[in-house]
Amino acid sequence: MNLCGHSTSEVTPADRAVLAHLAQDGRASHQALVTALKTSASTVKRRIDQLTGLGLLSFRCNCARPLGGWPVAATFWARAAPADLPDLGHALIRLAQTRNSAAISGPNNLILQANLHSVTDVLRFETHLAASHPTLDIVERVITMRHEKLLGRLLDHHGRTIGTVPPDTWAEPRGELRPDVYHAARLLDRW
Repeated sequence: MNLCGHSTSEVTPADRAVLAHLAQDGRASHQALVTALKTSASTVKRRIDQLTGLGLLSFRCNCARPLGGWPVAATFWARAAPADLPDLGHALIRLAQTRNSAAISGPNNLILQANLHSVTDVLRFETHLAASHPTLDIVERVITMRHEKLLGRLLDHHGRTIGTVPPDTWAEPRGELRPDVYHAARLLDRW
């Protein structure tokens, strides 16, 4: 079972090859995939349709955040009553600064990632969260001034892609990682 709750038996080596090529270049045409994978156009289309249908593949566009005026990233770990998480999550994800909001397991049961214009915006944003959601208890925050890697992309100081490190979510972990750290690292790598 992978992190999305799908059986890993649904993913074939051919699927992993498609995913690996798209991780390198998400804009690759079907013809480019046909050539790289040495298969037919109908096979490529069928595999992509099936992977997107299963929720194992999705397409998104990211910009170079520093060049777009959002050079600061902040991650907040918070606590909220479990019954409040669905409404709270929906409210937080609607904020322009929110990049991601998710319920997680453990005593700090909510994570919020935000893109901000400056370091001074971190306190302003946190103050807004506290005023708008008094039951939300922010217990930790981390400010990131520069991402070296994000979503499998190596970035230059402007936030532009200079290389890739495609994640393989079906590979076994390497090294000695605690299960909670491994799980968090895999989740963050997927964002």
